[in-house]
Amino acid sequence: MLLLDHQRRVARLLRGARHVDDLNRLFADLRLMKPGRASVQEIGNFAAHREERNSGITLQRVNDIQTSARLWHSQFQKGTPSADDIKRAGRANLNIMPEESIRERFGISRQTAQQVFNKGLRKFQERRPLKARELEVVTTLGLSMMWEVAFTGSILFSDFTDLLIEEGALESSAKDNFESVTHFVNLYALLIMHGTRLKLPDGDIAQLRLAASNSNTLRVVAHIPIAHIPKPITISVPLFETSLPSQTYCDPTVLTMLEAPIPVDIDGDRLVAL
Repeated sequence: MLLLDHQRRVARLLRGARHVDDLNRLFADLRLMKPGRASVQEIGNFAAHREERNSGITLQRVNDIQTSARLWHSQFQKGTPSADDIKRAGRANLNIMPEESIRERFGISRQTAQQVFNKGLRKFQERRPLKARELEVVTTLGLSMMWEVAFTGSILFSDFTDLLIEEGALESSAKDNFESVTHFVNLYALLIMHGTRLKLPDGDIAQLRLAASNSNTLRVVAHIPIAHIPKPITISVPLFETSLPSQTYCDPTVLTMLEAPIPVDIDGDRLVAL
């Protein structure tokens, strides 16, 4: 019954019909597939828990960015950070940095970078001199602020398509035709993430909302608290990126409401105020 339901919803998408409920059902069910895909599970969970989230890859990324940003900010307030501060920031930044960025920056794998960081940090704590590579890795990972999106629209659509094929809801021969659904899936993800609150382990709340990038493509950003004294300080970082031009796919009213996010909906092939 479930497979037939999915097949008919996929067939409707292939015919050009655009019903948000079709994606609600598909993502809600596909998030439970084993083995699944992290991006599909994440959007399925956002659909199920739209008001507030306290788990998932997006929250983990926000938590790591907050840790990284807090140490970077504290250096301007308190001076040289402690070894424990550097350790926390280093672990967070290692989680944030993609494997290819680590290899490009240091010429080593993530696992090796972790080992070099740990060894260099021990030497720092023991007040022993660090080798050049150890100093570079500890300084870069332990004293920098880093951010990176949790996933992109292209990754989400690829994972979504793969799972539909694996379960038999989409014929592999129809994969090319299914590309016509890309923009709708990306709009759906933007819709589902917009306005959600992420509850961080320390109790802070990060608000997600629609935004336009510097190149005017649609994205979801998180407003992350990093300090409360002497006044609240928040940073805004992208978490989900698409290639959709904001002028084409979003009513500009939605992007100009700066005080608080407003409810949105999909009307045809655009995000509009509800």
